[in-house]
Amino acid sequence: MKRFDSNACFGHFPYWSVPHRTADDLVSLMDRHGIERAVCLSLRGLFVDWRRGNEETLAAAARHRGRLVPAVTISPFLGGNGDELRRLIRAGARMVRLYPSFHNYRLDDPFVDDICASAAEGGVPVMIPTRIMMNWRFAPLSIDAVGVVIERHPATRFILSGPNYLVEYQALVRLMKRSPNVSYELSCLQGFHAVRNLVDEIGAERILFGTGAVLQYPACNVAKLENADVTEEQRRAIACDNIARWVN
Repeated sequence: MKRFDSNACFGHFPYWSVPHRTADDLVSLMDRHGIERAVCLSLRGLFVDWRRGNEETLAAAARHRGRLVPAVTISPFLGGNGDELRRLIRAGARMVRLYPSFHNYRLDDPFVDDICASAAEGGVPVMIPTRIMMNWRFAPLSIDAVGVVIERHPATRFILSGPNYLVEYQALVRLMKRSPNVSYELSCLQGFHAVRNLVDEIGAERILFGTGAVLQYPACNVAKLENADVTEEQRRAIACDNIARWVN
């Protein structure tokens, strides 16, 4: 079965040492776990300098053409705006990820509306992670606050990443039921029969396979989907087909 990872990254992680760091390491992990392609982003863009990080991301995708698909990130600082996103899309970016907690802006900043409108114009999805990985150390964004952004931009395709279980899962389902333009990437999803339950609630068409590599080990989410009690058609849609429609 083809697997297309919708949420991967590479680079230095400042909080603790991770065993895999480089884009080459990411591709090696993909090979080891049967992942054909991955949408990825340089962590330099998240933690240091989004402009330099985007350059690293585009260069890595060019070096691993056919395997890595570039996602970019932008903040309202260093001149970030919709015009810059449009330039990055012309340069090959196929997704934009927003990290207000790390880039120090609010979701109600006009910058966010500018980016969302430019993403819709350029035909790329906006991913908003409520947390960068499944670790309780990082305070998550409010799913309801993200939902306000999504509802302001019905023509923009959104990917929500990070919600986990219990109240987060309930908020996720409420948002997806009222907003057909949002999909969910499952690298942080936990819980008994969680994938099947979400398929039953929402349908398989808006659920995306993701691993969180290199910050998370890909095998966990490969196993999560492989062992989910869903049909093979639903598994194929989640594993590859859904994200492929959005970023190809």
